Amino acid sequence: MKIEDWRIRIDELNDEIISLLNKRASYATEIGKIKKEQGLPVFDPAREDAVLEKVSTLTKGPLSPESIKNIFRVIMQETRKVEE
Repeated sequence: MKIEDWRIRIDELNDEIISLLNKRASYATEIGKIKKEQGLPVFDPAREDAVLEKVSTLTKGPLSPESIKNIFRVIMQETRKVEE
């Protein structure tokens, strides 16, 4: 395959990733509503640590567990904004 073919595949994956990130954020919005109703803080360090630990064990490719953790730290940081 040529570089253009690979780039088309990456563009398609980007579309899927964005769709999944928005879906995740919509779930977080619902969780945020429940947290507000229950008077809970948006930031739950124990939950975030558990998520990071789990996702770091799921990598089977060229991205290291630490890279996956870094990506998910940013995802969770940005997602907290929609929970507020």
